Amino acid sequence: MRKLLASISARISGFIAQREDVALVLTATEADALPLLSMLDGIEAEQASDFFWTFTDAFTDTTSYVVAVEASFSSKFNAVRMLMEKEDMAPWPPLPALVGSTSAVPAVRLRELAKFSRKLLPVPNGGLVVWTFFPLQIHEPLAYAELMRELTAHRFPLPWCHHLRFILRDDPAVSALVPCLINTARIQHFAPDLSVEALNRSIEEEAADETLALPQRMSSLLVSAGNDLAFERFPSALEKYALLFRYHGAMNSYALAAVAMSGMGQVYERMGDLVKADEAYMAALVPAGQGSHPSIQVLLNVVLNLANLRETQQRWEEGEGYWDVTQQLATLSRDGPLKARALLQRGLCQAHQVKAFEAEQSWFAGAVIAAQLQETDLCRELLEHLRRLYEVQRQDDRAQALDPYLVALGPSAEDHRHEHG
Repeated sequence: MRKLLASISARISGFIAQREDVALVLTATEADALPLLSMLDGIEAEQASDFFWTFTDAFTDTTSYVVAVEASFSSKFNAVRMLMEKEDMAPWPPLPALVGSTSAVPAVRLRELAKFSRKLLPVPNGGLVVWTFFPLQIHEPLAYAELMRELTAHRFPLPWCHHLRFILRDDPAVSALVPCLINTARIQHFAPDLSVEALNRSIEEEAADETLALPQRMSSLLVSAGNDLAFERFPSALEKYALLFRYHGAMNSYALAAVAMSGMGQVYERMGDLVKADEAYMAALVPAGQGSHPSIQVLLNVVLNLANLRETQQRWEEGEGYWDVTQQLATLSRDGPLKARALLQRGLCQAHQVKAFEAEQSWFAGAVIAAQLQETDLCRELLEHLRRLYEVQRQDDRAQALDPYLVALGPSAEDHRHEHG
């Protein structure tokens, strides 16, 4: 996956560094927006001499979009300018008069702002200014395409946009920008493939690439094994997890060895072989607890797998013990919702053993935590178990005392689905 992401980042960096083209149309779905924006952040961090201005505001109409861009630019600009004045530095020049002018054409306002941004470079003409228009939603694609077309229009040999680069997002679901600029000179087009298939293919290639460092290949192999498990390619997943366990065990990487063995347990459990799943989870406990500072999160995940398995096997006493350890580890990892959920499950295991007092204590403690965390559905579920317990014990007054709390929590998400279904 690193190679795929690196190749995409290199393609964008190559556009910024070249001197012939002014704009790059970047075709990206909403799902791909965040990873691409993260790549742009990484590119910006590497380019000390260049300035980057990135705008992710949704495009609803031309006027409001330009106003949003101006407001975002002005906010950052004014903050830096005030800081410069405070530090007795020569401040940036004031914003051009056209910023915010309702009488000027929107594209002209953006163009003047982009031209103005060149004045902010530490060394005049000593770097580039990269403007990224990356609206996360494009509600009026034709209007957006026309605005970007007008903004990037230029003439050679003396273009207005020297030392400027524009990166423009186009949404393939409502594509209008690509058709609008496809025949325009000095505009590049790039549609990076970040689909699940492409990512999985890249992961498989890295895991098999003998030119890469072994730790990097093992990292890719772990992701690949997880993909095999998710897509029910069980024999392949088992083979990869077994290889990972042998490698990390030999390297005394206890936490990762535990992750690999626990992965084998998950595969066996999905295959319906609960005996082998049990053996794998129990084996994973050994490396998970090794070392001077065992990983709490890895140990928690192994114990959680065992707790769930014991409930599936209806081994209630052991399940109670594992859920108890789970809620303790959840405390150490500061996972409040998981602690409340573990207390719920511990109470269920206790109820199956007719340990009514212990079940009551578990559910009451869980309900308090869930209420404090405002986990309303979980809190309701815990209180409902308590109420049923009191009803079975014919403690009607205690059962009815919970009703105001249940009413205050409102209908559950499931009730909402049935109501509007």
